[in-house]
Amino acid sequence: MKPARVLISMAVAIPLMLAACSGGGGSPTATDRRLDELRSDPRIVRLEGVLERADTLVIPNLHLRYSFSSQGVTLTDELVVGFACSGVRCVAEDDGTEITIADLVDPSSAIASTDFELGSRGGFDTATLHGVFEVEESIPEITLTADPTINSYGFWGEYGFAAIDIVDATASGLTDGTEISGSMGFAGAYVIGDTSGSNPGGTGTATWTGIVEAASTATSQRHQGTATITIADLSRPRVGVDIAIPGLDVNSPGWAAMALASGRYASEIEDAYLEGHFLGPDHSETFGVFDTGRYVGVFGAQGKP
Repeated sequence: MKPARVLISMAVAIPLMLAACSGGGGSPTATDRRLDELRSDPRIVRLEGVLERADTLVIPNLHLRYSFSSQGVTLTDELVVGFACSGVRCVAEDDGTEITIADLVDPSSAIASTDFELGSRGGFDTATLHGVFEVEESIPEITLTADPTINSYGFWGEYGFAAIDIVDATASGLTDGTEISGSMGFAGAYVIGDTSGSNPGGTGTATWTGIVEAASTATSQRHQGTATITIADLSRPRVGVDIAIPGLDVNSPGWAAMALASGRYASEIEDAYLEGHFLGPDHSETFGVFDTGRYVGVFGAQGKP
């Protein structure tokens, strides 16, 4: 089974919803009017600008779990899909599936129904989407049909956008003429941004503060928290990231003093991965992703170096 194609078809919901806000022809319906309202909302206008200017996409691992039964036999497993990202493009390491920023705002993958809410938190615009996807995939030896529900939680500033997607689905299918049924779920995250391409300059200490969205890879439970990013000495920059989520310990020692080059910092120690970028011409924002195996998430922070 090659899961990347199935996972991607169920992910990236909030930018997809933005693309759908353009509406269609014919007589306006209540949904059309709702989309028009969203389209003209200053927060959505701001998000459109972020996506149009973005030059970098970062996707950590996608975590899939499933349980299928057939003729009294149950198969349960967990899969991890890794991505190699460069610029606006990420490629799945298991099967070469490619996803770009343009793919994320392509309205060709329809959401059957959605509940879309806008808000704000910690200085960022936020969006929460609850939706139902229609997915039918044919993969080697299996034809799979699922109606997954997705909960997507995103936020954005002036230069970056971040989101986590949490999906649960019941599924059925055929393999070699035998019926199978079961459940699937996954947790994924991604960041889109207009990177600075340079390091913050000057002397002294600089701090950026912001918010965190995370999901449990075992249960898909959503968690919220805060992020503090510091550079203790701007003349010799090392980046420290502290993720604070009530009741959880997700930080890694490798995140305390990461090397900074061309506005990017990263660490991967003992299966705890983090990658972040400074965004905008004045380095006023920094966005990033993290994956500890147990939790996957995103952070965004604002400040002035």
